[in-house]
Amino acid sequence: MLTGDNGPTAWPHYYRQGFDAPGSTGGFRGRKWSLYEGGIRQPLVARWPGRIPAGRVNRRSIMSAIDLFPTFCALAGVALPQVDFDGQNLSGALTGNDSQRTSPIYWEYGRNASYLQPFQQRDRSPNLAIRDGRWKLLINDDGSRLELYDFDASTDERTNVAAEHPELAQRLSKQLLDWRRSLPKPPAAVK
Repeated sequence: MLTGDNGPTAWPHYYRQGFDAPGSTGGFRGRKWSLYEGGIRQPLVARWPGRIPAGRVNRRSIMSAIDLFPTFCALAGVALPQVDFDGQNLSGALTGNDSQRTSPIYWEYGRNASYLQPFQQRDRSPNLAIRDGRWKLLINDDGSRLELYDFDASTDERTNVAAEHPELAQRLSKQLLDWRRSLPKPPAAVK
């Protein structure tokens, strides 16, 4: 298995010196320090002769790093410990089948102003995100900047469809904000 870091860099000094920041997002919006797809999508290459079909590209399955442990255990035939994992077994995504998640994926980045942000304003996302099947919702933890994207229609995260799906946007917002409130509080800053 080979994967990469999330999103190419977006250091301001590149732009200030008149250069484009290095790296490609593959056409996705956002860069490192952003919850848009250009900041969080990662490549994943898997090879296992006789188990993982060669030359197959899976663009439908949604997998996260939290899924790797349960997936690896399933591939190895090892029973999972009796723990409530955030991730799920998505071994089918590697062995030639589309595996669909049964629970959403959550992200948080940027709890306070000291967190790095992409230089370009268009790449700066709200600080929370949830992906549930074809839908991705982003919102700030104070409830501002609600954005909803339908990935069956487009993955470019340019057409916010929240106004067209108010009930869905409200449900996903509540789910995401409830998740955020359930997280442990960060430790107090050391002085």
